[in-house]
Amino acid sequence: MEFSNDLSVIILAAGKGKRMKSETPKVLHRLCGKPIIYHILKAVMSLGPKNILAVIGHKKEEVRKYIADDFPSVLTVDQDKQAGTAHAVMMAGSYFDKMGSNILVLSGDSPLITSRTLKSLVGLRQKEDLAASILTSIADNPYGYGRIVKDKKGKVLKIVEEKDAAQAEKKIHEVNSSIYCFKKDLLVKNIKNIGTGNSQGEHYLTDIIEMFIDKGEKVQTYIVPDHFEASGINDRAQLASAEERIQLRINKGHMENGVTIRNPSSVFIEDTVIIEPDAIIKPSCFLKGETIIAKGAVIGPFSQITGTKIGSGTIVNSSVIIGADIGPDNNIGPYSYIRPDTITGHRVKIGAFCEVKKSTIDMGSKVPHLSYVGDTKIGSGVNIGASSVTVNYNGFSKFKTIIEDDAFIGSDTMLIAPVRIGKGAIVAAGSVITRDVQPDAMAIERAKQKNIRKGAAKYRNRKKTDREK
Repeated sequence: MEFSNDLSVIILAAGKGKRMKSETPKVLHRLCGKPIIYHILKAVMSLGPKNILAVIGHKKEEVRKYIADDFPSVLTVDQDKQAGTAHAVMMAGSYFDKMGSNILVLSGDSPLITSRTLKSLVGLRQKEDLAASILTSIADNPYGYGRIVKDKKGKVLKIVEEKDAAQAEKKIHEVNSSIYCFKKDLLVKNIKNIGTGNSQGEHYLTDIIEMFIDKGEKVQTYIVPDHFEASGINDRAQLASAEERIQLRINKGHMENGVTIRNPSSVFIEDTVIIEPDAIIKPSCFLKGETIIAKGAVIGPFSQITGTKIGSGTIVNSSVIIGADIGPDNNIGPYSYIRPDTITGHRVKIGAFCEVKKSTIDMGSKVPHLSYVGDTKIGSGVNIGASSVTVNYNGFSKFKTIIEDDAFIGSDTMLIAPVRIGKGAIVAAGSVITRDVQPDAMAIERAKQKNIRKGAAKYRNRKKTDREK
């Protein structure tokens, strides 16, 4: 269901979040790689509203920049003095005439809210022609929440905040989520009459509900089954709890789409990651950014992948990959580090304890173990022996190494860039190569070995004499 021109959204994101004890605005604290406000904006964007406004205040330029960069269609309005939730809505007053007949108001710190619940809330207001529909939940421990006061027939009478609640009202378990859908005309007409007669001396948006009731308007609650979906974040413990729930929601979505996740509670997957069916994610993996895992890939255990494409059938074991494009049927790790701008072809092996940076490795080539490959172009069918290094930096500039198809690089080789190893060439183990090697040539660069007869015994005797002195 899309409400298009009938729905506008106001997100209240001006608060400081004192209990977070942070220099970062509360709505920019991150959950599963994205700010709190991202999760809310994603939910409301799926409703297809006419417009969305975010009311910002504390460190507003940081919040404005994030919204402009990631959600450019969202408008921002300033609330320089935080004088309550009703005052925040009034700051959007210059846009009222451009809004739809339904105005959805949300707190900027409720990242667990889903578009399905918001659709139900707006749909209830429309269907029953209500002045307002209120999203509520049943809390086992309602402390700190505004209570929904109803009469014996279940009719809403008012919302009372914790600090203003009488003892009998504090025993109520139906609590306010601070998410509402209003009939625009009635909201605009009444909001300016909200006073500050409360313990905080602020303009509470909740007071408008009692105004509606006193004027004979209809108000109903929509009780969301999961209390945590409607809850906000006020401190670091609640931030951690919300992240855990969002993560399990993300992981469950991937599993429902045909991905196997071993021990899902140990696997961290950001919202932006795409995983195709029949991929397997083993325990203790972190998948972040614009990462794509193709079908049949096996990731982990203990792997970190950020902003990377992983080809079908590829195995990544206990390794870190950032900003790379890994081809199909590769075998990576264990304990390798693949850095940005690395591209591999089909059936490439990058074995244990290797580091690869800004390099291309073509089909069937192998860097089996303990090697560094940087600023290098490796052709197909190449074998790089253990403990080999492409020496790409001279202290001032980076230089490129080219290793053509079917070349063989022996163990413990240093290739001093810029250098080219020709097709089919062999470089003997232990060589330091400073000049190009022609195709099918063999390059050997070693000092002549010298064996000193009885040299080891003489050395030990000399050391013993030195100690006795």
